[in-house]
Amino acid sequence: MLRQVLLLVALAAAAAAQSSPPVFYVVTHVDVPPPNIAKAVALLKRYASDTRKLPGLLRVDIQQEEALPNHFAIVSVWKDKAAFELHQGTPETKHFRNELYPLLGAPLDQRPGRLIQ
Repeated sequence: MLRQVLLLVALAAAAAAQSSPPVFYVVTHVDVPPPNIAKAVALLKRYASDTRKLPGLLRVDIQQEEALPNHFAIVSVWKDKAAFELHQGTPETKHFRNELYPLLGAPLDQRPGRLIQ
């Protein structure tokens, strides 16, 4: 009987672990001078498209502020921190940053973290 209870507890724990994997969130703020808005939008769209092909990515969205259209936020959700760190070293990410840096009006502000539940 005890063995059956322990087996049920182990199965329930395994199911719970599968249904709620660790998720890693990253919000990156991008600010460009107004003359660079069109270039930044094109670059951000390409970055999102390239990033969506990567393993471990659950979602990536680009937000453009309504009041300040030269301010953007890249919101990405990763399977875990390791998937995000792998993404950091990809050629696509390095190429994006190399093209983005000359357009910036402020330093890139990347804020990784987890949800508080």
